[in-house]
Amino acid sequence: AAGSARPPAAQLDDLRRSAERFTEAVAAMPVGAWSATVETHRGPWPAAMLVWGRLREVEVHHVDLAVGYRPADWPPAFAQHLLHEVVSNLTGRADTPAMVLRFDGTRHALVIGEPEGAPVVTGPPAELAAWLIGRSRGDTLAVTPDGPLPTPPEWV
Repeated sequence: AAGSARPPAAQLDDLRRSAERFTEAVAAMPVGAWSATVETHRGPWPAAMLVWGRLREVEVHHVDLAVGYRPADWPPAFAQHLLHEVVSNLTGRADTPAMVLRFDGTRHALVIGEPEGAPVVTGPPAELAAWLIGRSRGDTLAVTPDGPLPTPPEWV
């Protein structure tokens, strides 16, 4: 990527300045502006979702840096929100296999496709989300009945 060969200190400075600019822009947003729609690389998006989008980018790409930050380090509320968003995005896609996702230790389940006969994949929300978005092989997840994990499609 552009600028990746620069010294780490310069990259960190860019990151800090970017975060400061984002914080300032959010603080300056008039209340009425949060209901606007903005154009993103994914298409139109509610302005109110921009803060979530920034958090998602920071958390997911922090894992991508392979510096010891793992999906298990994601805050629980973030992991659950990400998992719900990913399941919502995958539901109805022809390339997504049917599956039931169950959080460890709970009866809560998210369903993609037809649940009848679909494998049940169980694990912590962070690990389920990481596996669905390609940030984990799912080694810590359990599948019932025994067998391989379904293959999720490529995430955005």
